[in-house]
Amino acid sequence: MTTTTHPRPRARLPRNPASSAPRSTTPRRRILIVDDDQSVRETLRMALEEEGYEVREAEDGAEALAALRRSAQPLLALLDLRLPRLTGDALLRRIAREKRLRARHAFLLVTANHETLSPMNLRLFQRMGVGVIAKPFDLDDLLARVALTAGRLAAS
Repeated sequence: MTTTTHPRPRARLPRNPASSAPRSTTPRRRILIVDDDQSVRETLRMALEEEGYEVREAEDGAEALAALRRSAQPLLALLDLRLPRLTGDALLRRIAREKRLRARHAFLLVTANHETLSPMNLRLFQRMGVGVIAKPFDLDDLLARVALTAGRLAAS
């Protein structure tokens, strides 16, 4: 039996036309989706943009590291564990060594391989405040975790 890595669909209510106005005058929160699966990136992008986030994408860890280094604004990075060129856990270990990146950005690891994380990585992620979300995930749960983490990032 094969487990899909796509989120479970959820029903969407039509938006109230009045809700299409900007939700606030605060800067839009920015998300960086890092996943080598284009369909996962597209699904997450659509859901997050619908929630009002500005979304950027990266296909691998090296591209994500470059985007995080370039970004003057705080980003919440949603990272897959298994990525080409630089895995999600290797990316987080590099970020842990770069104080400016670690302090500016927030991270959620979204992976189907959470049970393979080493105790050393789990301790590092805990020190860095990295949440782990198991695939397949419920989209509403993921959006709630994103909102919580993005809110903490904006408050810091």
